Amino acid sequence: MSTPVSQPVIPPQPNQEVYGVQELALFKSYTRDTYRTAFGVEAPPWDPSRPKKTWFDSSVDGASMVTYRIVGMDQSGHWMLQPLAIATQEAGTVNLPGSVSYPPYVVAPTATTRAGSGINPIYLSLESEARALLATLGGDGLLDEGVTPVFPVVYSPDEPRRLWALLFKGKPVSVGALLLNRNANGVGSPGQWDTSGSEPVWVPAPPASTGLNDVRPPRPMPVRDLLPNEKLQAGLMGVSVVRADLQKQSDEQSGQFTADDRATLQHIYQVVSRLA
Repeated sequence: MSTPVSQPVIPPQPNQEVYGVQELALFKSYTRDTYRTAFGVEAPPWDPSRPKKTWFDSSVDGASMVTYRIVGMDQSGHWMLQPLAIATQEAGTVNLPGSVSYPPYVVAPTATTRAGSGINPIYLSLESEARALLATLGGDGLLDEGVTPVFPVVYSPDEPRRLWALLFKGKPVSVGALLLNRNANGVGSPGQWDTSGSEPVWVPAPPASTGLNDVRPPRPMPVRDLLPNEKLQAGLMGVSVVRADLQKQSDEQSGQFTADDRATLQHIYQVVSRLA
């Protein structure tokens, strides 16, 4: 697990005549899966108040707003680099569609027995877990239900868990069973305890919005400035970056009429016009 870090990096110029504007991107673009793989943590839940945003800038700090350059189209339909000003807080986080994946709750097996028979490990819990639940739910205290004069539980030497029970409204309730219910949808899944009945009941939160059907355009990817030998060019598939130097070489090698040819011809025309 690592702290998500994403800082602007100016990408090198591709040695190609034509390439996509994604080659100018200052940041990596993520999905929920690639974010989890890269950082070992889940991306924040989808925020319906914001558009989709696949990049983030962890270097932003201080000012309330930050400005980037993006590829956009002006009112005349020409592609150009335009400014994008967004709040620093938004710049520093992604907003990825999809559901948050919570890790499964795994109950380790046990060699603990009672009256010579094995017991179900779902009823076992650590004392720290039991005390944390007591602090959350309240109650009259804790007891180890394995400590009884008749058929006491025999805990294996390597077993730190016990049959902890929470005394709730005068009734012992298995801490292990409460934890199992609390994490039925994964560890950390949202919800709340309902303590109005005779024992606590975990109520999962309603399914959250995932943004999978969101039709708003995403936040554009910030890009580096164009180099002197680069220009934006519209095509059938959108906009691309053209290297003017390589385009010129390609035209010369193929025998096509180049910009230099056009300039030479225009100069000849001007000379002939003056002579006439």
